[in-house]
Amino acid sequence: MPRSSCFITLLLFLGMAWTVPVDAQVRARGTPPGRERQQAIPDTTQLEGKIQYLEQRLRAVEALLNVQQEATRRESLRQRAQQRVAGGREQEVDPRSVTFYGRQRQMNQLNPELSMTGDFIGMARWPQSPTGTAYVPWDGMDFTDNLTFLPAGNRFFLRAAELNVVAPLDPFTRGKFFLEIPGDGSLVIEEAYMQWVSHTHLKIGLFRNQFGQINRWHEHALPQVDRPHVLTTFFNQDGLEGLGVSGNWVLGRLWSHVNELTLEYVSGGDGISFAGGKGHDRIAVARLKNYYDLTSDAYLEIGLSGAQGANDLAGDHLSTIWGVDLNYRWAPAGRSHYRSFDVRAEALFSSRETPLGTIQTWGGYLSAQRRLGARLLASVRFDYTQLPWDRNESIRGIAATLDLWQSEFVFFRIQVDSVRMSFADSDTINRMILQTVWSMGPHKHEAY
Repeated sequence: MPRSSCFITLLLFLGMAWTVPVDAQVRARGTPPGRERQQAIPDTTQLEGKIQYLEQRLRAVEALLNVQQEATRRESLRQRAQQRVAGGREQEVDPRSVTFYGRQRQMNQLNPELSMTGDFIGMARWPQSPTGTAYVPWDGMDFTDNLTFLPAGNRFFLRAAELNVVAPLDPFTRGKFFLEIPGDGSLVIEEAYMQWVSHTHLKIGLFRNQFGQINRWHEHALPQVDRPHVLTTFFNQDGLEGLGVSGNWVLGRLWSHVNELTLEYVSGGDGISFAGGKGHDRIAVARLKNYYDLTSDAYLEIGLSGAQGANDLAGDHLSTIWGVDLNYRWAPAGRSHYRSFDVRAEALFSSRETPLGTIQTWGGYLSAQRRLGARLLASVRFDYTQLPWDRNESIRGIAATLDLWQSEFVFFRIQVDSVRMSFADSDTINRMILQTVWSMGPHKHEAY
């Protein structure tokens, strides 16, 4: 108890005061040394008696305090019982004793997280195509400007303004909306889905399919300005997407350090490999990703993907696309913001049924990106792909980029590339592209 500590301290102080004056008086009178020691020694019997007396008084005071506290507690219980017996009768309360709390400032916690991203392009292209686009007719349709990002002319344009809306719906699910406004001013729902936060990561709605490495990525988050030509050729300029359901499972450690399985079933189509009509536009997609820790600074991912769906309006013929991808990343521990090296490679194999037989084609890309500093990155990409309906026609390309990150909200990119198409009006097209991407809000430049 604090009172006991105070009494004991006071007692020690009195004991010290008892000895000091006696010693001082003996020295002042000049008492002989031997007698001085005898007179300086206090009577311990008297001190022990006083200590015992003070301890008894202390115990008596503590007992009195306990009695008073018990009486106070009983009185409080008696008043509560009287209030309950009163039942329903309003008790007069002093307004000055009531504290009011407002929750108005906490209402914003119910609002979704909003982010905006702008993707601005300036491009110089040579030579110019006579028609402004490169195209090739197939199956009675004009395959116009769908092979790659090749708008006509030297110009500036806003490729897209994207609005991201993300919010938890309840403790079990969250919702995501990605609305895109292209340069022509139209509104496009890029993605809109609800996702469970359980171990299955079940997803329902409109979303990009988990095929390969970067099909899921939005354009502003790509390592180069445009998507690899094999993706825009086998799917379309926006990649593979659809309305349906998706599930993702982490299988634990099987033959690699981590194995991850994704299964998706959607209704959609890209107009190229999967062009089924109404009632025949269902696509099944699967992906198995294997993760390996190589060292404390490097890892390797190997993925296997597959997709199958109808390629004609009647649903009589199927297209099956298989993919294998590899991703190696080196980032030294503690220095990843200043030095890193990434290598991505992906190959797609298409089997397309037609009335005349099955067409087998393939394509792929190899990309490498090097971080030169905290704000500077350089990359290069090599492309080759055959057309999914004609293995005798192909697209080859090479692109080099240099990125400057002004901050985590703004980056600038310059890309120089050359695309060679065996079927176009001008078989080789060269470009210089300046890209500026800015973002505001909590979800800055996220891949998806």
